[in-house]
Amino acid sequence: MDVTTALAEAERRIGALDLRRIIASPLADVAVGVVLAILALAQLSDRSALTLLAVVLATLPHALRRKHPWLVVTLVSFGALCLLYTGVLPNHPLLAVLLSGALTLYTIACRLGPLLVGLTVGAVTALLLATAFLLGGPEYLSSFLTRDSRALSWLLTLFLGAVMVVFLAHVRRSSGTIREMRADNLETLREQAAMAERARIAREMHDIVAHSVSKIAVQAETAPYTLDGLDERTRQEFAEIATSARTTLTEMRRLLGVLRADVVTAPETAPQPGLARLPELVERHEGEVDLDVVGEAFPVPQAVDVSAYRIIQEALTNARVHAPGARVSIELAYRPALLALRITDNGPGPSGETGNGHGLVGMRERALALGGWFTAGPGPSGGFLIQVGLPLE
Repeated sequence: MDVTTALAEAERRIGALDLRRIIASPLADVAVGVVLAILALAQLSDRSALTLLAVVLATLPHALRRKHPWLVVTLVSFGALCLLYTGVLPNHPLLAVLLSGALTLYTIACRLGPLLVGLTVGAVTALLLATAFLLGGPEYLSSFLTRDSRALSWLLTLFLGAVMVVFLAHVRRSSGTIREMRADNLETLREQAAMAERARIAREMHDIVAHSVSKIAVQAETAPYTLDGLDERTRQEFAEIATSARTTLTEMRRLLGVLRADVVTAPETAPQPGLARLPELVERHEGEVDLDVVGEAFPVPQAVDVSAYRIIQEALTNARVHAPGARVSIELAYRPALLALRITDNGPGPSGETGNGHGLVGMRERALALGGWFTAGPGPSGGFLIQVGLPLE
């Protein structure tokens, strides 16, 4: 493997890394806890057993902060109390311990609202001050606050840092809520698109089946007048066939009304198009289109005929919108039990989540309604590839 190939492979692997998933993994939390503990111990001058235990309690529990946040808050607060008892705080503020407190605050702020976070921080702060008061009395606190300006600077820095941490956590919570709302809205739009496509398919299927059933009803009603020598029983059977056909038409219209109840669309009065009008569709497309018919063309069921035309029509529309100027290739393969479609273009390919567009939803609905299959995604040589199989039986 040459250097260029090795660099390209390394770049591909780095690009494939999901940094968000790595940062959010439990292993990352363990690493953060261990690093904070090591930094705090390196800064520590007092090596007594209680001080070492307090530093470990104030830093290492962050390994569990995602699964057990309140346990972490309890342990870190207890560790801070122990450091206050040993005199490490506030005389020798440890940066790793301060970072640990900020991370603890961020952890609970991501799960609670600002009011609850404020109450929690206030309770912990009151506990620390009460402990300091019990340990050294009011002289201890007053000497800490009036000893020099460095203590006040530390307090001001801690306060501003806490405000910033809570603000960042609130931003994260809001961003997560917005992402969830967008995902819900997108899912709703997809369901609406699928519902609209089902209603459209229902209208088309109604037109196709209604024509055949109407023909049966007309032939059954006219048979007694066009055929000689029919006995009364045969005439009655023809009348029952005609009545059943008319009843079927009525039930189909009711079913169509149920499917269209939640979809407001303009009625279509033009006859349903089929593959016979495919050359006209290709000619209207704004761009170059290659149409290749594999196998000898033969009549297919009307439902398959209409659905194949609609799928190709939607694919050309998608190519015009998402890959303007791209060359589109359509392969229409006639097989003994299957009509196969393969539509590809040489455009930039999918830019978002593959297979989630409203047009693709409609194409998928049409294929599945006929018991077929549908796939969509990036092509082997770039661009976008749509493959459909429509059973003929």
